[in-house]
Amino acid sequence: MKPESQIAGNPDRPPASPDAVALAMALVERFPGCFWFWHPEARVRHVDDARLVVEHLREYGDKRAWAAAKELARCL
Repeated sequence: MKPESQIAGNPDRPPASPDAVALAMALVERFPGCFWFWHPEARVRHVDDARLVVEHLREYGDKRAWAAAKELARCL
């Protein structure tokens, strides 16, 4: 059974662009210390997922993570 957001195209959770998804997933792998809570099978699919990546890069990351967060935020 698919979640409601995938079945009905939930407007509260718009899908992220393929570029944003790819960049967000790469950043999760590149900065694992910022994503201590991240389940290994979790995937970025929606804009709010990508925003969570930006938030955690800014909160827990260093200068390089901040620069990466800025790049991802531009994709959104």
